[in-house]
Amino acid sequence: MSGIKYDNIQNRLPLTGIVFFLAYFLSMLTDRNYAALFLGGRLSLASYVADIAGTLLTSFVFVELSIFYSRWLFRYISFTGKPYCGLFVKALLLLLMNNLMVWCFSTLGIILCEESHSFFYQGLYTISVIATFISYLYTGAHYMESVIQAEQQRKELEIRLLKEKEHAAQMQLEILKSQIDPHFMFNNFSILSELIMENPMAADKFLEHLSNVYRYVVQNLKRNTVSILEEITFLRSYIYLIKMRYEDAVCIALDETLSRSEGLIPPVCLQLLVENAIKHNQLSAVQPLKIYIYREKNYIAVENDLRPIASEFASTGIGLQNIVGRYFLLCEEKPLIEKQENIYCVKLPIIHETP
Repeated sequence: MSGIKYDNIQNRLPLTGIVFFLAYFLSMLTDRNYAALFLGGRLSLASYVADIAGTLLTSFVFVELSIFYSRWLFRYISFTGKPYCGLFVKALLLLLMNNLMVWCFSTLGIILCEESHSFFYQGLYTISVIATFISYLYTGAHYMESVIQAEQQRKELEIRLLKEKEHAAQMQLEILKSQIDPHFMFNNFSILSELIMENPMAADKFLEHLSNVYRYVVQNLKRNTVSILEEITFLRSYIYLIKMRYEDAVCIALDETLSRSEGLIPPVCLQLLVENAIKHNQLSAVQPLKIYIYREKNYIAVENDLRPIASEFASTGIGLQNIVGRYFLLCEEKPLIEKQENIYCVKLPIIHETP
C-alpha cells in the first residue's frame, strides 16, 4: 500500500512512548495499591528500573506486533469500495490477535514461573489494548490516506483521459473541417475557369460572389457550429453561383421558413450536400435536377432527384463522410440517409446545445 510509512522503525518509536506513558497513567488510575507502591518510594532503584524497562519493552513488543498484524490485514484483506467497513472489521481482528498474544504470554509465564501473577497479566492486557488502539489509529490513518490518494489519482487519471479524448476529438474535428476548404475551392475554380472562357463578365460577377462565399468558409473554419440563419444566408450566395453556372439545368427550392428556425448545424454542410447532388446526378435544361431544402421536425433535409450519372467522378472521400464524421464528434448523432428509387435525401440533425 503506497504512502504508508510504518515500515520505517523511526516513525514507530514515538508510538512505543505513547503506549508506555498511557499504560502507567491507566495503571495509576485503576490500581491504587500499585500507585501507592510506585509513587510512595517504597521500591528499590533496581525495582524501578526493572519495572520501567519491562513496561517499555512490553510496549515496544506489542506496538511492533500490532503494526505487523495491521500491515498483514491491510495487505491481504481487501474491502474495495467499502473502506470504512474494512476499517471496522480489521479493528476487531487486530483486537482479537492482540488478546491472543496476551493469552500466549500469560500461558508462557505460568509455565516458566509455575505460579499466577495477576498483576503482571493485568498489565499485559492493559498494554495490549492501548497498543491495539494506538497502532490502529496510526495504520488506519495511513490506510485512509492511501485510499484518498488512490481515489484522487483515479479521478486525475479520468480527467486526463477525458482531456486526451477531447483533445483527440478536437484534432480530428479540425482535420475534417480543414478538408472543406480544398474540396469547396476545387469544384468552384473549375466552374470559374469555364466561365472565363465562355463569358468573362459573368466570370467577374461569379468571382465576386465566390469571394464572398469563400470568406464565409474561411471565417467559420474555427467554428464547430453556426446558426441555421448564418448557414442559410451563406447557402443563398452559393445558390446564386450555381444558377450562374448551370442556369436552368439545376432547380433549387429553399424553404424560406428555415431562416427563422432556431438551432445550430456544422458550417458548410448544406453546401456540401447540394454540391454532391449536382456532382453525382444527371442534369439538363430539358430535365433539370431538382433539389429541395426544407425542415422536417428536428432535421434539415436536402432532397434531390436520383439520376446517377453513367460514370461518376472519382470520390475524394470527403463530402458526406465529412458531415457524418463532424456530427459524430460534435453530438454523436448521425444524419439520416434515405434512398428510394428516384429520390435521395439526407437529413441533418439540428443541434440545440453549443458543443
